[in-house]
Amino acid sequence: MRRPDRHHAEPFRVLVVDPAHGEQALPELIALEDLGLTPTVNLRRVNDVSLRARIEADWETVDFDGFCEEELARQLEDEGRGFEALKCRAGIPLTRKVLERATAGGLRRRLVLVGHAAAGTDTFDLAAAQHLGVSVRTTPGANAGAVAELTVSLMLDTLREVARRDRDLRAGSWSSGVEGLPAGSLDGARVGLVGSGAIARRTAELVRVFGAEVWVFGSPRFTPERAADWPGQRVDTLTELLTGCDVVSVHVPATPATERLIGAAELRSMRPGSVLINTARASVVREEALDRALRDPGAGPARAAVDVFENEGEVFSSPLADNPYCTLSPHVAGMTRSAMRAASDRLLEEFERFLGEYL
Repeated sequence: MRRPDRHHAEPFRVLVVDPAHGEQALPELIALEDLGLTPTVNLRRVNDVSLRARIEADWETVDFDGFCEEELARQLEDEGRGFEALKCRAGIPLTRKVLERATAGGLRRRLVLVGHAAAGTDTFDLAAAQHLGVSVRTTPGANAGAVAELTVSLMLDTLREVARRDRDLRAGSWSSGVEGLPAGSLDGARVGLVGSGAIARRTAELVRVFGAEVWVFGSPRFTPERAADWPGQRVDTLTELLTGCDVVSVHVPATPATERLIGAAELRSMRPGSVLINTARASVVREEALDRALRDPGAGPARAAVDVFENEGEVFSSPLADNPYCTLSPHVAGMTRSAMRAASDRLLEEFERFLGEYL
């Protein structure tokens, strides 16, 4: 049953582009109503038939491709009715064009709040949002533990070649399955982390349990003073980290400063036999450069694992797809039940804080 608004006569309309995953969707939508918002729910990525029916019974629904810029803009306009708020959990194309159409003067309601149940905003035009008076709220750190867990899992896979040995055995070849032994290990390895945020820190804590030494190359804000209480050693340059570590793991956001941060030259500088893990963004380590490096025995890393790609979803393609030295993961590092619940809860807190300041 839909709950009455407690806050004002005409509650904010919120377009829920991506409800919380699975059964978490219902309590999230009820919580939005408790805050005085009226949700319109996009069902495009709700695959469970029963859940779709329950949402349709209690809320206004739509069905559109949230990754299509034109469809997103059209839904936000909603034939002139407009929305004050938008909630999503995927990297939708919140471009200047979309924001301008969602805040146009002819709309009955203009967009003032965007809530993203994730940390990254590389598909959002933040400058345009600020210029147009749209507040963007995110949930940094909510999925740090989940991403760190998969990062360590991928490290273990690249070092122990778990996925490759599984494929060999399924193909009936025991001899191929035991090739490359003895395998590498995190015990006694030096792990280099590119980035010094919450995910990198949690990764450092986990790999130290395995007996690894940790080096960290962070942003200019990662000063010696800030690094003093870190579970790892701060290094001054990326080159020092790449040349000195057995495992390199990338944990930086997509920004102009990090684009192509690790390219062909940087990959060549890595230790022979080392491994590289990228659970951050595809723009930081270009797939073409990594593919070429992995196929060249003298070009640094021997194996890699990647969770992020330039072309994802239904249009997925990658030069790494047929690379035998790379393990692929479909951008799922943060998608655990606990992490997605934490992101949803934290975003609701951000919505409540914004409404308390705005109304």
